[in-house]
Amino acid sequence: MRKRLSICAGSVIFALLAGCNAATDTTPPVAATDAAVAPAGPQPVREFAQVAGTWQVVSFGGYEPARLTHPSPSAFAKFGTSGVGLRIECNWSGAPGTVADGHFVPPADDDGMNAQTQMGCGKEREDRDSRYFAFFRRNPTMDLMPDGRLLMRAGEVELVLERPEVIRLETLPDLTGISGEWRGEGFQKINGEGMRGIGLSDLASKVFIAEGRLGLTGCADAAVAVRYTDYGRLERTGGADAATIRAACGDLSGEFEIPGLSGTEIADLLAGSPKVYARGKDRLTLQSGELVIDLTREPCVMLNQSDDHSRAWEEPC
Repeated sequence: MRKRLSICAGSVIFALLAGCNAATDTTPPVAATDAAVAPAGPQPVREFAQVAGTWQVVSFGGYEPARLTHPSPSAFAKFGTSGVGLRIECNWSGAPGTVADGHFVPPADDDGMNAQTQMGCGKEREDRDSRYFAFFRRNPTMDLMPDGRLLMRAGEVELVLERPEVIRLETLPDLTGISGEWRGEGFQKINGEGMRGIGLSDLASKVFIAEGRLGLTGCADAAVAVRYTDYGRLERTGGADAATIRAACGDLSGEFEIPGLSGTEIADLLAGSPKVYARGKDRLTLQSGELVIDLTREPCVMLNQSDDHSRAWEEPC
């Protein structure tokens, strides 16, 4: 049986930054364009509370990451009391510093030697990593814009950030777009300790969303009755609870268990009124509390290679 475990970055980085754990606010955001509350122009950030938490990268130095959403965004800045956790589609890192007088201010004794992960992503992405991480050591300005975005500048380089929940709601698919059967790609737990997860190629059942029901195809009678809300949540209105799903479906995820994460917790996610995230064409994510499941409509394939590495081919999982 194939089990693919993933732990998101090292403990040293998480102790400093907690950068992999994205914001999981359940409160719908107030419209940033409301004339009654929106400022007339850019407002310098004066205190940490104004920017605390996770922001998703809209653009950096002219580069615009795909406008996709996930509980753990692939391009973000997460402001904490000791600095900022960072990623822009490749490695994780961060920068120490404080928010003061409209700037992100690095400490005077900063040597620029913070830990970061060492994933190989190709020269273009790795160079962008370096520029992004270094940007926060240049005493960049910080301004809140009338539309709710955060604009940072260092010299001629601009970084535009936006709250992930705003992007999630803006890109939310309608009920038709999420209905049907979905194959599990990965199951994660994301919290202040980081992210742990496993691939779901061994999960025979698919997640289905149909006719006001959410469940697994292998035990469809133990489905949750749900209502798809305006805020993109599959709100439980009745039907099976987590205990009922566990009893009917057994170990749902291919008989795996790792420290801090069990396959039976998929039942808690399904019965927990999960939020919906659009990850692009034929890809969807559901999130309830710390639990996250990534779904796709694409078939499962795996890459095989000959012993002498001369040939590579794909075959069904």
